[in-house]
Amino acid sequence: MTRITDGGCRRATGRLGGVMLAVLALAGCTLPQDKSPPPQAYMLEVGNLASPQARRPSGKTLLVATPKASPGFDSNRIAYTRDPLKLDYYSNSVWSDAPAKMLLPVLVRAFEETGAFRAVITPTAPALANMRVDVDIIRLEQQLMTKPSRVRFMARIKVVDMKSGHVLGTQVFEDLEPAPSEDAYGAVQAANLAVRKVLGDMVAFTLQYVGGARAGSGRG
Repeated sequence: MTRITDGGCRRATGRLGGVMLAVLALAGCTLPQDKSPPPQAYMLEVGNLASPQARRPSGKTLLVATPKASPGFDSNRIAYTRDPLKLDYYSNSVWSDAPAKMLLPVLVRAFEETGAFRAVITPTAPALANMRVDVDIIRLEQQLMTKPSRVRFMARIKVVDMKSGHVLGTQVFEDLEPAPSEDAYGAVQAANLAVRKVLGDMVAFTLQYVGGARAGSGRG
């Protein structure tokens, strides 16, 4: 009978381990690779906002809070629906970021263009503000129940006096825009137009609470 020493066991185990690692490495090289292209990413680009203009500067500083979104609309997925009770998402197309996040710089620009404020700041800016606006996205979806399909954008704005903490006003705005095509790109085009129109209404609504503001809608 052949006697196997401890040293022989260790050498055999080492050789076996090396063979197993080589086999696993080879298997890893031969696994099928996912060669599908990455999803197409789209920007929230509203173009010329045509914000309502204030008659004179108020000297106030406006804080634009980071927008929020309702569940189902708080990611970078592009939503569509064929049934009022169901929400689906395009698999090969996405927003470049969550729409609520992309909306922040657009809001800042819209309020800056009014000329009503000494400064328009975001939560990261170390400055004291006189007023704050909170915006919540309620819905942003392509509705495929009709042809052409439509994009629905609904959002709520709240205007707050920072000194007293009182809510000066709140309102929900909505716009429906026909999509030029029944796909994600058509949804993005219509969404950008709907967002631009709703932002114009929101700015006009906010200016009611700022001295020297011109009343009226920002829609072109």
